[in-house]
Amino acid sequence: MKMKKVFFDTNFLLRFYLDDIPKQSAKAKKMVQAAKEGSLLLVTDLIVICEMVWVLDSFYRLDKKEISEKMTNLYRTAGLVILNGEILPHALAVYVDKNIDFTDAVIGAIATKNHIEYLASFDKKHIDRLSDLGIKRVESPDTAMMPLCPIISVQRHPFNDSLLMLS
Repeated sequence: MKMKKVFFDTNFLLRFYLDDIPKQSAKAKKMVQAAKEGSLLLVTDLIVICEMVWVLDSFYRLDKKEISEKMTNLYRTAGLVILNGEILPHALAVYVDKNIDFTDAVIGAIATKNHIEYLASFDKKHIDRLSDLGIKRVESPDTAMMPLCPIISVQRHPFNDSLLMLS
């Protein structure tokens, strides 16, 4: 018999962690327990994690370290898969260490993973904090990639959708 896959959203995850709406929290905890026991596979995407971190940070005012611990525990939960989540541990570390918004940390982690050196952004405050990761913020083509390095082709990796630069 094929295992049932269930995609979960931010609302589900909030109820699981916050225990603020008892009936929904109980259902969420039961679903996670079923996944841990192997009777179903819970699936979400990195975009849900981004929204979750934003809500915990901006609305509930949780500390970045506490948020990072919760998301790390989620990432390590048996029976749960985060699509595009392979960069999550690195993004969480950057989020805490650099004291930047989580989405900026995700952008930095994706750029680093894909060996992208330049990041076009007007966000000096956060993106400039990524410079020690080898990421240079640029605002125009005049400041980017001097000198230009020719790339013959760029393709998506067939298994994990990362960029492959072929020369």
